[in-house]
Amino acid sequence: MERKAQIIFVVFFCFVMGFVPIAQAVYELKKIKRIQAFEMIEDATVVPYQRAKTMAAAAQRLDVQAQALSAAVTKAAGDSVFDGSAFSTQTDEIGFALGELQKSAETINRYVKEKATTPEMHEIIVLQKGLDSLSKAISNASTAQEALAVSTAYEVRAKALVAKHPKPTTASAFPLIVKNLPNMFWDAVYLRPYEKEMENTSIFAVAARPVMLFTRYAIFQDLGDKALLGQKNWFFYKPDVQFLSKPYILAARNYLPEHSNVADPNLLSVKEEPIKKIALFRDELKRLGIDLIVVVLPTKASVYPEVLNPKISKDLSGKLSHSTKSIAELRAMGVECVDLFSEFAKERQNDERAGDSLYLAKDTHWRGRGVRCAAKAVADRIKQYSWYTPGTTTFEIDTIMVDRVGDIGSMTKITDVKFHDLRTIFPVEATKCYQVYKVENDSAGNQISRALYRDDYARSQVLLLGDSFSRIYQTDAPMSAGWISHIAAELEQPIASIVSDGGASTLVRETLARKVNVLRNKKVVVWEFVERDFRYGAEGWKDIKLDLKQTASAE
Repeated sequence: MERKAQIIFVVFFCFVMGFVPIAQAVYELKKIKRIQAFEMIEDATVVPYQRAKTMAAAAQRLDVQAQALSAAVTKAAGDSVFDGSAFSTQTDEIGFALGELQKSAETINRYVKEKATTPEMHEIIVLQKGLDSLSKAISNASTAQEALAVSTAYEVRAKALVAKHPKPTTASAFPLIVKNLPNMFWDAVYLRPYEKEMENTSIFAVAARPVMLFTRYAIFQDLGDKALLGQKNWFFYKPDVQFLSKPYILAARNYLPEHSNVADPNLLSVKEEPIKKIALFRDELKRLGIDLIVVVLPTKASVYPEVLNPKISKDLSGKLSHSTKSIAELRAMGVECVDLFSEFAKERQNDERAGDSLYLAKDTHWRGRGVRCAAKAVADRIKQYSWYTPGTTTFEIDTIMVDRVGDIGSMTKITDVKFHDLRTIFPVEATKCYQVYKVENDSAGNQISRALYRDDYARSQVLLLGDSFSRIYQTDAPMSAGWISHIAAELEQPIASIVSDGGASTLVRETLARKVNVLRNKKVVVWEFVERDFRYGAEGWKDIKLDLKQTASAE
């Protein structure tokens, strides 16, 4: 009997231990057609060989195209007139091969990227810069001999790269795998996102997490890792609060040391230092004769700190955030900024009389009063420029009530809990919005047409770059009630806008770089981003270059 009990226990134990991974594997095969546990094995064994093979093929293609360029230049030596611009196709092919090589070199595996400072990447980057010089040298060459000299020199460098990236063989596969191991099994850069993906795709975690979150909220008033519960049943977005509690953005301890393997998303690369990137963007626009106004938007926690924590004095509204230091730094560098921290601190004193607040209780965003206050502050600054002339467009503003489902409540995932036909939800918030209409009258003053505000990209003098604060009420309900419309109404003329939710630090500038013609006729760019983007902006703070030639051709 004792032996039978032992066998039953062993069988039960094996079943319990094996049930979870087997059920998870079946779920993944059914839903996403792959088993995540096998991905680590693939990254460790298959990916290094495939990467080496792809890099070898790209290097070989680069060498072939470099030889083809030299051959084409040599063939053109017999022509009576040498035309350097005729070789753009060959240089483009070299660029394609080099781009493929760089892409393969940058991607070690699905989670780890090669550092630009490694010798391998350095050589490729040098060749990229050399390609630009090569194209210019051949285009400007007056004789085939001059062009051949630079193309031959580039061919030699390309051939040297081929020697450093030979085609992998079966015998070289094992050394490649061993060399790749430090990038995986004892590197947090790989293990942390791998672990995070396992948590997010676990069938048991997905089923149990909402129930656990709801239970924690119901018993302990805990909103999870995305939000904090304040006074008056207000929800605060946790990254907003974390931003306020961390050191000033220019403090040295915010930044990763060179060659660091620390995978802390709160740390920045020195190359992404926000204040310098903003100043560089100002300089880019200045070369086009365009002014820049930076608007750092305060978060709810900065304006209503006592609602977050009753121990904080209401008098510290707008003064707690070190974003005010960033604004001072920018102004010291000659960057024009509109200070909404002091504006909102003043305006919130009217909350009782107005019967509402500047921000939604369960949302990261502002209410209609905050929209109008910020729009007036920015419009007043634009009116101070010498080039500004009052507009002639007539606008009317209607009041309309809109129900908002708070984004913070949605981010907590507590609302994902379902019991048959019942579902947990947070109540919607009714907020007063101010909808802007463009009105046209005849000479007698009679109204001809009345339509919701729309941007005018061709004739506007103002371009606004912004995030979800610029989108809310503007392109979602009730439409044309966001601060874009209200800036236009204050200026009595339409403006233009480029908006990216959560992407005002880099993504909107990347969009502008792709659509640089939108800068035609513009006098000022208003760049709005929420203060937490100093640290948590999507895609960080990249250095985005505008194609000045393309912009000039559009003028």
